[in-house]
Amino acid sequence: MTTRNILVTGATGKQGGAVVRALLDHPPPFDYQILAVTRKSTSASARSLASNPKVTIIEGSLNDPESIFKKAGGIGAVWGVFCVTIPSFKKEVEDAEVTQGNGLVDAAVAHEVKHFVYTSVDRGGPDQSDVYATDIPHFVSKYNVEKHLREKARGTGMSYTMLRPVAFMDNLTPNLPGRIFATMWASLGDKPLQMVASKDIGIFAAQAFAASEKEEYHNKAISIAGDELTQARANEIFWTVLGRPMPRSYNFMATLLKKMIPEMAKMFQWFADQGYGCDIFYCRQLNKDMLDFETWLREESGFKR
Repeated sequence: MTTRNILVTGATGKQGGAVVRALLDHPPPFDYQILAVTRKSTSASARSLASNPKVTIIEGSLNDPESIFKKAGGIGAVWGVFCVTIPSFKKEVEDAEVTQGNGLVDAAVAHEVKHFVYTSVDRGGPDQSDVYATDIPHFVSKYNVEKHLREKARGTGMSYTMLRPVAFMDNLTPNLPGRIFATMWASLGDKPLQMVASKDIGIFAAQAFAASEKEEYHNKAISIAGDELTQARANEIFWTVLGRPMPRSYNFMATLLKKMIPEMAKMFQWFADQGYGCDIFYCRQLNKDMLDFETWLREESGFKR
């Protein structure tokens, strides 16, 4: 059986790392090799990945996708691609994300990739996300990459799956950024926020590669969420699991961050006014072990009892 090379971008980051782990923990029904793309092959994270014989490290940047594919073996060498683009919340980030995402799509088509998994963002539910970009720059960029992927894949031998996660449970951390996130979440009041664990994004990506020809994943977009709750309800769960309240920052820190990063303020205003629209029940049909907030807190979070 021919080995299928699966190229994973951002392999040492949250989402890419979750994809690598999911492929290793839940192998697809064919022989495979993970080509883990990282900007620095000598980093501790990269060396840790390289210790697994199913993982080959490729040093590269999404700013030069041609170089990545050349290192991977050229035309026909890569069977599948997982693409994640990360917003920096800096000026021109929208254009940068589109350039990176579209560039990888173009390179994948040119190098005869068979299945492309793109991690995007939910923008109000499956139907609305197809036509609604929002006014949040990094949501808009992902919408534009989705559109480009559909157009470029049409009439080629490359199919795709677009994953649309909601807010990350992993943003809730014991350090200051996590405390500020909790404070911003609390500012939504009675408006619940849909959330997902990065681990589950990895599992959905692994399933998309394993079942790329099945109806659920073939040329489909899937919004992904594992729970929906207010910060107040999450705080109750936090008390139950850890015996203490969820740590939060002073309100002025969250206010200051929103002023420093207007896109962050715009996103949380969108959470309050509209919000995500994922069908959590459907997600659990595809992934019966999907983590809710309590399970994530117990099994995956960085909080210690």
